[in-house]
Amino acid sequence: MSDREPWPAIPYDEWAPTRKTLHLYAQMIGKLKLALHPPLPQWLHTGLLLDARGFATGPLPCGERIVSAGIDVVDGALRLRTSDGGAAEIVLTSGRGVADVWADFRAALTALGVEVDLWDKPQEMPDPAPFSANTQDRSFEPTQAQRYHRLLCRTNSIFEEFRAPFFGRSGVQFWWGGFDLAVLLFNGRRAAAPDDRGYIMKYDLDAEHLNAGLWPGDAGSPRPLFYAYLHPRPDGCETMPIEPDKAGWVEAMGEWLLPYDEVRASADPRRLVLAFLNSVYRVAVGIGGWDEEAHRYQAPPPSARRA
Repeated sequence: MSDREPWPAIPYDEWAPTRKTLHLYAQMIGKLKLALHPPLPQWLHTGLLLDARGFATGPLPCGERIVSAGIDVVDGALRLRTSDGGAAEIVLTSGRGVADVWADFRAALTALGVEVDLWDKPQEMPDPAPFSANTQDRSFEPTQAQRYHRLLCRTNSIFEEFRAPFFGRSGVQFWWGGFDLAVLLFNGRRAAAPDDRGYIMKYDLDAEHLNAGLWPGDAGSPRPLFYAYLHPRPDGCETMPIEPDKAGWVEAMGEWLLPYDEVRASADPRRLVLAFLNSVYRVAVGIGGWDEEAHRYQAPPPSARRA
């Protein structure tokens, strides 16, 4: 098996220690983005961006300056940059506890003059141990982190292709809370926010949208999968036909699921994922009340070759 295959195997038991440590590192820079970026609807200011070497915050306002942070899974480093030339690098390697990296991260921010209040407890993770006290998680195998990143890169390209013809608010986000990559389409209509889903969901579910993503699996459900749902849930959506054949509605989740292993084993993974996304969008149009014509480019912009 080539370690450079574009649709790699993601065996949970093999990479679970690195997965958790990488997830915690992503949460560190995610909390920096949460603290510095102006709030956007549906928490869109919090998501990380996928880049060619890992994950990044993008530019964050910090007084008169811009600061950015990123995790490089190729070199094994957490990097900080400021618009006035400041820079810091923290080495990520097996053997260093999360608490050590967190201490270096906070010290680097202080040295760069980035004064920010960061809560040092992880979110949406079963282990609530503060970063500053976590000396247990210290595994970071670059090849395993790179394998997941390579899968995210392939998926990101498909998500961007899927949302390209959509004339409306949309985006691709890496959610550092759930550790999943998602594409979101919004039809421009508000939705009634739920009263019983907690603080995060109160502001996440106050607009009609399609959400689809790639989730890497966890200890309780170790197989990676693609998921999709519509909010609000259209009546009868669970009976609507969804492609490909291996995809289906799971009532316990309130979502359509497509196992990643089925995608990986297919002759054309890109086609399968696009079929999944497009069929969910057809449900949004068919019974969800979305206006297909209003959300379609009438005259797409020219390609780069013709511009």
